[in-house]
Amino acid sequence: MTELIPIALLALCLTLAALRVPAALKGQNRATLATFLLISVVLALAIPAVYLPVDEALGGVNAANLISRLTLNVAFILVGLRVADALACKPVRDVITGAWGRRVFLGTSLAMIVMFWVADVPVSSMGLNSYADQSWVELYRLASRLYPAFIAMLLVPWTFKAALDSSALPVLRVASTLFATGFALVSVLPALLLTDIWINVEVAVDATVYTALILVALAPTITWASKRHYAKKEKALITTSH
Repeated sequence: MTELIPIALLALCLTLAALRVPAALKGQNRATLATFLLISVVLALAIPAVYLPVDEALGGVNAANLISRLTLNVAFILVGLRVADALACKPVRDVITGAWGRRVFLGTSLAMIVMFWVADVPVSSMGLNSYADQSWVELYRLASRLYPAFIAMLLVPWTFKAALDSSALPVLRVASTLFATGFALVSVLPALLLTDIWINVEVAVDATVYTALILVALAPTITWASKRHYAKKEKALITTSH
């Protein structure tokens, strides 16, 4: 059952990416398309039937796991910038693209690489589950959630503020609520993983990750669909008037 979740999410993300292709070919929403494609890579590598052969091609030493987590970091750069621009959050954009943002990205990514290198994970293992008792693997997993949590914590106040803005369009408030909830879930992942050192919260971590991904993927899709609906409606009115 658990394996079906990333498969369903992958199908959703690929569908949403495909819907963005026509606009991307016209130079519109390319960052959104890139985000969906990057998240699709992460989700594909969460499926054993994809992960194991890909990792085998890379040497069978779980390099695919490291690639997946680094890819998620890059995806969150795009997510953060896209949401910051949509909400006109210049302070957030400045942090992400500024010196502090670059340091956090490089620092967390480097920490992941170092911990992966030090950990003893010589044979392909889905999610590194065969090595879950290693402290370096636990720290590696924790490090992999720090940058997404950093971006999420920057955006939580702004998205909640937008969700509570009674003067905004209902569709924007719904999208902001989805974003706010998704980012709030992402921001607590490091704390959940710290808890996992003492008690097994693997199911809670997986549920949090997948729920957050669904919410973050659906939010821009709602606004995009709304824009298309009103654009078609406006075009129909213009055609009728002529």
